[in-house]
Amino acid sequence: MELNILLRLFENVVIVALISLFIGQLNYFRLLIYARDDWKRTVILSAIFGFLSILGTEHGVLIDDALANTRIVGAVVGGLVGGPVVGVISGIIGGIHRYTIGGFTAEACAISTVFCGLLGGVTGIKYDMLKMKWQNIVMLGLTAEMIQKILVLLIAKPFTAALALELKIAVPTTIITILGVMIFTRIFRSIKLLQDQSGAMAANLALSIASRTLPHLRTGLNETSAKQTAEIIHEIANVDAVVITDCDKTLSIAGVRNDSGLDGKAIYSQVTEAVLKQNDIRLLSLDKELAHFHRSFPFKSAVGAKLVRNSKPVGTLQIYYKNSFKGTQTYLNLVDGLAKLLSVQIELAEIEEQTKMRQQAELNALQAQIKPHFLFNTLSTIMSYCRTNPELARNLLGNLSDIFRRNLNNKNNFNSLKEELDGIKSYLEIEKVRFANRLQVIMEIDESLLNIQLPVLTLQPIIENSIHHGLFPKMNNCLLSINVCKKGNHVQIRVEDNGIGIHENRLAEILNHQTKGIGFSNIHRRLQSIYGKEYGLHIKSEPGAGTIVTFEIPMTGLKEDVI
Repeated sequence: MELNILLRLFENVVIVALISLFIGQLNYFRLLIYARDDWKRTVILSAIFGFLSILGTEHGVLIDDALANTRIVGAVVGGLVGGPVVGVISGIIGGIHRYTIGGFTAEACAISTVFCGLLGGVTGIKYDMLKMKWQNIVMLGLTAEMIQKILVLLIAKPFTAALALELKIAVPTTIITILGVMIFTRIFRSIKLLQDQSGAMAANLALSIASRTLPHLRTGLNETSAKQTAEIIHEIANVDAVVITDCDKTLSIAGVRNDSGLDGKAIYSQVTEAVLKQNDIRLLSLDKELAHFHRSFPFKSAVGAKLVRNSKPVGTLQIYYKNSFKGTQTYLNLVDGLAKLLSVQIELAEIEEQTKMRQQAELNALQAQIKPHFLFNTLSTIMSYCRTNPELARNLLGNLSDIFRRNLNNKNNFNSLKEELDGIKSYLEIEKVRFANRLQVIMEIDESLLNIQLPVLTLQPIIENSIHHGLFPKMNNCLLSINVCKKGNHVQIRVEDNGIGIHENRLAEILNHQTKGIGFSNIHRRLQSIYGKEYGLHIKSEPGAGTIVTFEIPMTGLKEDVI
């Protein structure tokens, strides 16, 4: 008899497990299981597991005006998957159904189903179902059966009939309950594995797309970058159509002709509005949810996600499908992950643009800082020589004119080394006069490097600092050396003076960009921004002995290579 009950109950578990396995393949159900907890998820999961509990009752074995069944398995697993609330509601659904069938154990079975659902929920909080050991699962099934049997013995009347029933079915029902919980746990672990594999596929796809779109989104979100990005997504993701919008209009469409008519524009606009209103990814059945949907429109469903910048929406990414719904878990994860990656790229583009604007502002400030300095000091010197040495005054005016002409005409970010040195020579001719022959300049330049391109205002601020802060305070024997030579695959530029030097504390401030001035700091950051973090200024100084400023640029550092 016990063997017959065992086989009948096993058949019951197999039927319910097959139904669960089928439901588990549904994309909507997989999303629901591992979605954030809310009332909608609770209601739907409670209904599903309550239904499984009812199936366990309906396929039970009638024994002495009672039912041996697998009812509590649905409630226990409902609690494991959905939490205590889902477990209790599933138990209530299964319990009420069992109570309506009747029998002397009806009340006890109804109550025990609720308690078993609660047990599953509490266990789910304590243990991660995906990591539960088989010993824990066995103990859960055994405990659930013990709760049911104790309540039957306490509540069902007459007690002798309840005891006789439990002695008859105790072994098969306990075995089947434990086996059922183990089977269901395995099923939901497989569902989670499928979701994880889907997420991994989507992540790889999203990263592949992001690596291709990165160069295009450097300019931010606009019609040009959106068009290139949409085409890349359409090509790699193999979806029916891709639409990228800002918050007001459609920027680009890939996979469908742009002349899809007013109906198409209205639909894209409605989808954009629907996506922007929702925090998470949005799934839409276009023919059911959109007011202006027309049958001639080639797509029946869409998945959309917001593009954000600084936590504020700036647009949407929309994927369209010709089927009523083709939104598999992989594509849902793809759209979600891709929207986040594109949002990061858009933010990085803004940061990069702000960095360029700040550096340009500093460069402009540096130019403005140098011009008045030359003007005021040089004009004073020229005025002093107008009567005593007119020829020298004319030469100084020519040099001053040459410096300002170069600054005014220079609209590029780079100059050749020759252009930089020509401007510096004019500057040094003026400073030699102001130093009253105290300044000696030595230039050692490899002429094969004269066409190498340098960022503008790289050398002049360094030389100006050497003269005004290092050499000018000295009374005599002021020596400035400028050396440009090859060093492997690099060009090394070295400016050395024998001035008063820089104090150790002051040197640390300069190297850590803690000074108020923008000269050295601007040059250092620009060199690193253009050539890489391993480049920049290197400053060595010893108080009373002088200062050496050195930097290198790669031999490939020509203008066309670095812009």
